[in-house]
Amino acid sequence: MTYAILGVFSVQFFFYLCIQYSNAVTATILQYISPVFMLVYDFFIAKKRISNTALIYVVLAMAGVFLMTTKGDLSNLSITPLALLFGLLSALAVVFNVVLPQRFARRYGLLNTVGWGMLTAGLLSNFLYPIYHVPFKLDGLSIAISIIIALFGTAFSFLISMKAASLVSPLIVAVVGASEPLSSAVLSVLFLGMVLDMPLVIAMLLIIVPMALLSIEESTLKK
Repeated sequence: MTYAILGVFSVQFFFYLCIQYSNAVTATILQYISPVFMLVYDFFIAKKRISNTALIYVVLAMAGVFLMTTKGDLSNLSITPLALLFGLLSALAVVFNVVLPQRFARRYGLLNTVGWGMLTAGLLSNFLYPIYHVPFKLDGLSIAISIIIALFGTAFSFLISMKAASLVSPLIVAVVGASEPLSSAVLSVLFLGMVLDMPLVIAMLLIIVPMALLSIEESTLKK
């Protein structure tokens, strides 16, 4: 229940609330500072030692996300008090979404944990805004799109994220998750004709290199 409410539901709910009170760029930036909250969790709750290099890697990766999302134009940002609140709550929810289900996944399995978490979160969402209030045309195309989003955009991504958290540290999962704009940019360059300019290259390097170095450091500490 805690995973469903604080994790699955809150990640989506507060992210879209942040968009409602600002814009998609601002919501993306705020949600993807989740590695900072993960560092706080590791230090104060998990009692893990945080190295100075890990801090540097996280800051560099966040700088890359910021540059890639805003393209260096700060005018794209729209910060209001409510947007800031909801954005920070969505970032905090990312931490809950990574940390909370681990014990249940080890006991009941990944598929059961993700499935029941999403079902519970969906039922909660329906209480807040019943599905019959949603204005949409129910046809074959809309049903197909909904199924694709539910399976590949949500369930599969949550399942992979949880599996990753069982193999590497939650901090690495949070940093990799925050690099989602990187995958969007790569796909856009490959298939949508987006120009690979210098700011985009710098942003990619700022994300990829720190992630790789952080993973190497984490694996070295485990040995």
